[in-house]
Amino acid sequence: MNVLVLYSTHITGAHQIKNMTDAYQATIGAHNHVTALPMSDGGQGFLDAIETYATGCRRATVTVRDTHFRLKDTYYITSQDGKTAYIEAFKICGYDHTDPERNPATAFTHGIGDAIADALSHNCRNFVIGIEEIASIDAGLGMLDALGYKILTDNGNELPLYRGSKMLRACAVADSENAALLKRCRFTIACNDDSAFYAATGPAVRHARRLGANEVTTDILDNGLRNMASVYFHHNGRDVSYIKGGGAGGGVAGAFASFFNAKLKPATTVMPGNKLPNAIKQADEIVIICDSITPAAISGTAFSAMSAILKKCNTRIHYMALHHENAPLLESIGIYNIIVTANPTDDLTALLDRIMQKNND
Repeated sequence: MNVLVLYSTHITGAHQIKNMTDAYQATIGAHNHVTALPMSDGGQGFLDAIETYATGCRRATVTVRDTHFRLKDTYYITSQDGKTAYIEAFKICGYDHTDPERNPATAFTHGIGDAIADALSHNCRNFVIGIEEIASIDAGLGMLDALGYKILTDNGNELPLYRGSKMLRACAVADSENAALLKRCRFTIACNDDSAFYAATGPAVRHARRLGANEVTTDILDNGLRNMASVYFHHNGRDVSYIKGGGAGGGVAGAFASFFNAKLKPATTVMPGNKLPNAIKQADEIVIICDSITPAAISGTAFSAMSAILKKCNTRIHYMALHHENAPLLESIGIYNIIVTANPTDDLTALLDRIMQKNND
């Protein structure tokens, strides 16, 4: 019996799930196998997942600017051949609900550009960047500034501060001296958020209040994103308002798509190597542990990408979630065996016991 446990990297106790399954494996004998592998949405834990799936990868330490423009030490990952850099934006400018100064209009994204610039200096030309759970909504202004681009106001002066609250003042873009090099690089953005760049399904309307903004700030940010879509279009000729997922990361995804022709992909599909698809093929039963299973979640890019992978195998699937909604609807589309749990580690042990007992019977 081969059981595969797929767990969300940002769920509480993610590391305990891996440790628990390793310990469980030691108790069940050589004829049974339980393997735990991480699933990332491009946010917290993205690099943990990359390290699980990549062979021969290395950590590269880097000093970047955080959401408050303070210097912080972090790391990104390079591939075995040194040509690809994997960057997790959450480690650089991720949302922290305990931060008393949290405000998506004043948080900076320069650190993302700092990490890219460092990787460029080490001859990386392929970038895979997870941008979920960013604390800022700034259309990538800070990231662009760190890479040498300048945003100009209507009088031709440089924007005084590169953050969301200043988006309405932007009128034009001056290219970076590295623009030609950056355009030759390949950027893949790992994001499971299908937000538009602005308006009802944009990041300001969807996420600004959760990130610490009030109603007035939310309106300012949404209008600012609308303005930046126009500025980027006139500079690059690409209308980010039509790019699905362009609003991910507070509009950072749209900036990558506009300036560097980046591909926006669900995080599950950018994992290196064949470890994940091979593990799915070999599994007799699969347990998926995630935050929630709701109609909205299953219509998103993350669930769709994972479903496409799972459809290729004929395997019984168990779902464990902190909560779920509308069970009849979920069952109507083939999602059964849903366990609602407040403690995934303990309930996973009980579920594995049942699976093994059924197999032995």
